[in-house]
Amino acid sequence: MAADPSPPVRHHPWLLRGVWSRPVPAEHAAARIAAFVYGNVLVLAALVALHPEDLSGPKAVAYVVGTGVSTFVAHVLAESVAARVLHPEEPPARTDLRHELRAALPIASATTVPALLMGAALLGWLAAPLALAAAIGVIVLRLAALGWVVGHLRRRRASVRTFVSGVLLALAGAGAALLKWWLTH
Repeated sequence: MAADPSPPVRHHPWLLRGVWSRPVPAEHAAARIAAFVYGNVLVLAALVALHPEDLSGPKAVAYVVGTGVSTFVAHVLAESVAARVLHPEEPPARTDLRHELRAALPIASATTVPALLMGAALLGWLAAPLALAAAIGVIVLRLAALGWVVGHLRRRRASVRTFVSGVLLALAGAGAALLKWWLTH
């Protein structure tokens, strides 16, 4: 009987094949992590400014999505300007824009799940208090998981230190979000 020529099966989802196994240059990883942190903090600030009754209409969803979209656009614009400062002699390239858009994806991902949860409340599929609490919880968990993500990008195993770093980051992010809410309301 002949050996099976198919490649070995990987133990992570097909969606992440190649994404998690490829090394990420430090500069790219840093840009994605920065976008991840402030995207999550700003979405969290938008969420803590809401009340469950705000989810009875589309305004709350628009508020959170608007926060995410405007942060995404601002990030891409800021990275474009920064790239021109670092490399003034080079004309902007399509690959640069793709890199900047890719680096901003963590902002879009920070917005997606809370918007879906709030949309579910708007449609009556979830109770508004539960949807809002879950949306806030998702963002706090994302921030808490960042220690693991940074360790992974650095090719280091998760440890107690990365876990504690993530929890401290979640607390700092929650503090920053509450500060924004307090200063703007």
